[in-house]
Amino acid sequence: MTVRAVWLPPAGQTRADTRAAPTGTMTPAGPLTTAPGIIPGGNPLNLTGTAAMQAQLDVGRAVVQGTTAQGAYSVVVTAPEVLTFGPGHAQYDRFDLVVLKVYDTLYDSTGKSLAAVEIVPGQATAAPQPPAAPACSLPLWQVKVPAGISAGNGGITWASAVADLRVFTVAAGGVRPDASTVPGAYVGQLRDTGSRIERWSGTAWVPYPAALGGVAPSTLAAGSYNGQLRDSSFGPERWNGSAWLPFGNWTGYTPTWAGLTALGASTVGGRYCRIGKRVEVIAWIAWGTGSSLGTGNITVSLPFPAADPGGAFGWQGTGRHVDSSNPWRPLTSVINRAETAATLFATRPSDFGWFTPGALGYGWAASGTNMRIQIAYEAA
Repeated sequence: MTVRAVWLPPAGQTRADTRAAPTGTMTPAGPLTTAPGIIPGGNPLNLTGTAAMQAQLDVGRAVVQGTTAQGAYSVVVTAPEVLTFGPGHAQYDRFDLVVLKVYDTLYDSTGKSLAAVEIVPGQATAAPQPPAAPACSLPLWQVKVPAGISAGNGGITWASAVADLRVFTVAAGGVRPDASTVPGAYVGQLRDTGSRIERWSGTAWVPYPAALGGVAPSTLAAGSYNGQLRDSSFGPERWNGSAWLPFGNWTGYTPTWAGLTALGASTVGGRYCRIGKRVEVIAWIAWGTGSSLGTGNITVSLPFPAADPGGAFGWQGTGRHVDSSNPWRPLTSVINRAETAATLFATRPSDFGWFTPGALGYGWAASGTNMRIQIAYEAA
């Protein structure tokens, strides 16, 4: 036989049975039950179409859970199994299941004590549904059998007709390699979805480990450390030690304005938002008594030094100048690579040349006069 179950044959278990189907690869699903599934390793129990109505199930090992009284059966397929599907219904499609089935006459009165790979045909209807898996079986694959299909007219289109139902199982504490919708077996169980590690919370699979930078679910009421992230209905949020704040929250800073002839009693302010190396800055200065613009190069300090990508790389933003007697005038803010401040320029309409604001006569001598810039750049 090529399909065997450990501790099942009436005549006893061979040493080869024990080696081929280890009983230690089991995840508890309850106090006396085991989570069924395929044991990882290569591409176990893979299904490949080999003819119009035939497919081959490859070798592999699995655990099949019976009733609580039966316990779990370790099963191994040691040679490929060839499966032949029946022809399609004259009018309707149907779905068939490929399952790994265990018969134990002590519990099912079938007169058989063996394991087998079987096809469970579905009902052909206008809205076909997959059949239920038999008792003491493990679903492996779902195959769509279209209406009217047979070996004589092309058969099953294997590339699109097959759905993978395989669920994997590992020893308690091991990481399960799948992303199926099957719930976890116990709180703290881990699985690898192929793109990230997830942990079973008791009700859902959630990213893990949150304590090492993973994104916690929106149901987490309080964070466990400063900087922890969670996924809320409003987008990512960050725990600041006492509350969840939107990730990328704006932070105030006091910029240093330079290049004016005199700062006098002018007031300054600014805010920035940093996500990774991307920084967006808003900075402003308002005229005060004794403040004089002059004609020099005006700069405003950055909250973080700019990166140095090399070459002639740099960043350009926008700005405005407001005084009491003229319309708003544009400003251009520029950051060159590796700089710690942005430089402000004004544009001359006649030739679009860049000059210092004072050189183009921007006013700066009354209450309400101010300048503001906004620019995004890459931090060092």
